[in-house]
Amino acid sequence: MELVVCLAALIAAGKADSFGFNIAQNRPTGSSSVFVNGVPAITASSSLAVDGNYNSNFFAGSCFSSDVPANDPNPFWFVDLGSRVYVSGLTITNRGDCCADRLSGLTIEVFEFSPPTSIEIPEFCSMVIDGVDLGQTVSLSCSRMVTGRYVRIRKPAATDPLTICEVFVSGGNFNKNLLNIPYTNVARNRPVRASSQFNFAVTNLTASPGLAVDGNFDTDFVNGRSCYSSAIGDLTPTLYIDLGAYYYINSIIITNRGDCCAERLRNINVGTLLKDPYRFVELPRLCDAITGNVPGGANFTVNCFAPTVGRYIKIQKTRHVDGNDLLTLCEVQVNGRFASFTGITNKPFDNDVAQVLSENVINGSSELNSKLTLTLDGL
Repeated sequence: MELVVCLAALIAAGKADSFGFNIAQNRPTGSSSVFVNGVPAITASSSLAVDGNYNSNFFAGSCFSSDVPANDPNPFWFVDLGSRVYVSGLTITNRGDCCADRLSGLTIEVFEFSPPTSIEIPEFCSMVIDGVDLGQTVSLSCSRMVTGRYVRIRKPAATDPLTICEVFVSGGNFNKNLLNIPYTNVARNRPVRASSQFNFAVTNLTASPGLAVDGNFDTDFVNGRSCYSSAIGDLTPTLYIDLGAYYYINSIIITNRGDCCAERLRNINVGTLLKDPYRFVELPRLCDAITGNVPGGANFTVNCFAPTVGRYIKIQKTRHVDGNDLLTLCEVQVNGRFASFTGITNKPFDNDVAQVLSENVINGSSELNSKLTLTLDGL
């Protein structure tokens, strides 16, 4: 009962935040020009990019497009978020029926004042350099947490129009009521996925991803049976932890293997993501890298630059020294503080999380899952 009451308080406080919610949908928009043409005639107005309709067929009438470059050589589109907020990232859905290469050469910026009249230097968020596939949604994190009221997408020196079928902006206000919540390990028994897992048939050992967050700090890989390892042959081994909600993340502590092979904890990038990496293309926000020389059985702390907001932790080995240079993690702790539940489903867990929990055989999660669901249903 105490857990449910505590969670209910957190959820109620979290509703004041908007991390994970689309703070751009149906907000006022503008653009440098609008394409009006075609048979039948299409008016590709700027508001169509935030109407909540992800139909990527341009002629279905839900995509924005600027005029042809002869009339608008430097097209831009912007949305008014209504007030000054933190902008943590955005997703952009490309046109799906043709012309995929038009969604390239973009710069995303955040303004305090209306872009058409502002003389300020905007804060940089991200870029789309290469093309995006037909109908694909690309997810972008701001290179740091930026603030502003307006998000602008511009395409300088364009050789073709700026065409956008939908824009989802994630961000919001930091909730002062949450500042007194202490940082705790928010990764324990959370769903984990990995690019591969090591199977040691001789000892009947499966070094599954869930072992990295099971709360067992035994660093003896074989006897302790509580360490994750990638498989031999996986050249870019990667592990993802789904925290289940958005958290302000302070640091990530990784416990190294203790019985041997301590040198394997090297050439590793540790970062955060806002969106499900199996659904969206997103550049992670890098916290730091582990270059090597971590003693066997020791902890290594990776500090994240504040404020960092994320739901997914990405740990990836970027370079192999030899064929046995595996990604081996005996425990991963994520020091976080609650920010907001995801707004994609308005529930603490996405639909695929139950499957991941089952795959990782995480004990004790069913009871917590049920209590969380009951709490949300009662709001």
